[in-house]
Amino acid sequence: MMRIGQPSALFWVACLSVCVAIACISFGSVSIPAATIVESIRSGEGVYWTVISQLRFPRVLVAFVSGALLAMSGCLLQTLLRNPLADPYIFGISSGASLGVLGALVFAVPAYSIPFGFIGAGLVIVLVALIARRGADWNPYRLILTGVMVSAGLNALISLILVLSPPNMMKGMIFWMMGDLTYAQPRVWAGALAIVIIVFGVFFGRALDAMSLGSERALAIGVSVKRLEYVVYLLASLAAVAVVVEGGSIGFVGLVVPHMIRMTGVWSHRYLIPMSACVGGAMVVVADTLARSVWAPVQLPVGVMTALIGVPILIYLLNKRSDVRN
Repeated sequence: MMRIGQPSALFWVACLSVCVAIACISFGSVSIPAATIVESIRSGEGVYWTVISQLRFPRVLVAFVSGALLAMSGCLLQTLLRNPLADPYIFGISSGASLGVLGALVFAVPAYSIPFGFIGAGLVIVLVALIARRGADWNPYRLILTGVMVSAGLNALISLILVLSPPNMMKGMIFWMMGDLTYAQPRVWAGALAIVIIVFGVFFGRALDAMSLGSERALAIGVSVKRLEYVVYLLASLAAVAVVVEGGSIGFVGLVVPHMIRMTGVWSHRYLIPMSACVGGAMVVVADTLARSVWAPVQLPVGVMTALIGVPILIYLLNKRSDVRN
């Protein structure tokens, strides 16, 4: 069987992901044939052009960027913690962002929900870092335990807000927390953050490879481990927050996608991070398309669809890895 190099694999994965995203524009409560899409784009007018330009394309773009950010965040955190079960929500940062957004909704300032979400997440980022850092050391296990404890406390506050919120708001809040891109809008800063993380992975790929093998080996080749750990922690956290403040908690993407890429033999972060972005983006686009098509005109939470897609994939990967070891 012919093997292709990692640069070629990255190129074909990127092309396939873009093709999947474009194809998903055709699907929804009303299917639009490919010929009609081409004709609508060419003419720039008509009902179908309005649907494509104002509804379908922005939704696909938001879903792709969200999936890319989650997948890259999971990849970075698995490297930082050297834990294959790490995902973007392990530190409770998403809970902090959710608490900020829900607080803005409860206090009738929905226009400030995104700033409130970033404030809540920022406080958690600082709190977890301060508690986990003991002297000059930053132990990954201490970081995980701190994140789990902070997340549990914040989830209790979120449950309290849901219980005390007006009944007419509760359903919408729960739906949003399960992952919902219905009202999400494309954000320049989210796309810019995704590009920054990809560039970071390309230029610091060797340092990340060394860090994934342990701090001692990274130090042995001259990597500034402490500085790199802080940068990785910050980028991964910001990526998760950028998704949560727009579309709620979309699970399994950051956990499953990096493992999918590694199972193909790609371990270098120079290619692992960009490929994770492409596959994660395509996964969320497909999940969101199914969420708004399967039960049309009713839209399902995209987080439910990513879980339904991600769980079988993760079980398959675990079984495959067990077979390889045996």
